[in-house]
Amino acid sequence: MEEYVATAKPVGSSYIANLFGNNMSSATIRNEMAFLYEIGLLEQPHISAGRIPSLNGYRFYTENILERNGIDELHKAKIACLLESNPNQKSILTMVSAILAEITHCVAVLSTPHSKTDKIQHLEVSCTSNDLCIIILATTAHTIRHKVCKFNHNISSNFLTALNTFLNNTFANRYLTDITNSFVKSIISTNLNEDTSFQTILSPILLCIYQICLDSCNVDLYIKGRTNLLLYDEAKEDVAKALNLLEDPQKVLELMTTKSGELDIKVGQNLGGSELKPFSILDACYTAKSLGEGHITIIGPIKMRYKISASYVRYFAEILPGYLKG
Repeated sequence: MEEYVATAKPVGSSYIANLFGNNMSSATIRNEMAFLYEIGLLEQPHISAGRIPSLNGYRFYTENILERNGIDELHKAKIACLLESNPNQKSILTMVSAILAEITHCVAVLSTPHSKTDKIQHLEVSCTSNDLCIIILATTAHTIRHKVCKFNHNISSNFLTALNTFLNNTFANRYLTDITNSFVKSIISTNLNEDTSFQTILSPILLCIYQICLDSCNVDLYIKGRTNLLLYDEAKEDVAKALNLLEDPQKVLELMTTKSGELDIKVGQNLGGSELKPFSILDACYTAKSLGEGHITIIGPIKMRYKISASYVRYFAEILPGYLKG
């Protein structure tokens, strides 16, 4: 498996015998390879005496044989230096996706951490001037977000107290994903009979709250290595379709299904439907405290370097949360 992935050439019994220092005969190895061929784990190209892995062979290898490789300390130190020199989440995720694309020779995709179960814990509106206020939203995941809201109306302290009470009664303990445009409109329509000043102030504040929640639920994708797919002859016919898929965030997110702390290797997956030939997907989920879960995903042809790719995906899933701050 590893020789074929490295050389793209069928592997013969003499090569395997050489690995054992010729302590095992080529005839014995040929018999074993013939058995592996019969049970569907190897294939034999017509023009070669050597064998190559079948689709089932790749799957058996990744599920039962693939070992967890270590990463040398020097490379770990270089990675740490690169990540520490990047000051924010965007630059860190961009850097990691670029490193993975270079190492794996595949497409690397990272998603921003987010929580699907995060709820609104508290809302606070604080006036900074006659026409400006700042809206502060705290969540049950211990994140705090804010947004400046502008309106043309003076607010008294009593009115502000009543407004904050109303907002917390309405929004507290609701999932961020529940705060949709239609939900906000329903609140506005329900309070149409309130006095004009309340309406004038409430509408822009509600829209700002909606925008905060929407921004919190959005998932950004950082994709590097698209042109790496051109390195593989077996994928050339499908490169254009694969690149189109990578331009659709929703389809990419549908590939990220692994649970936290796990690495999932899917061999021979049709990306975006049966019109694309099988690819392989390595997907790991990382958990950044207070930010939620994100994914590290490698997409490439079936003949990818699984050992190296799996090692680095696992490593970044372990260390990345320490560099991302809430």
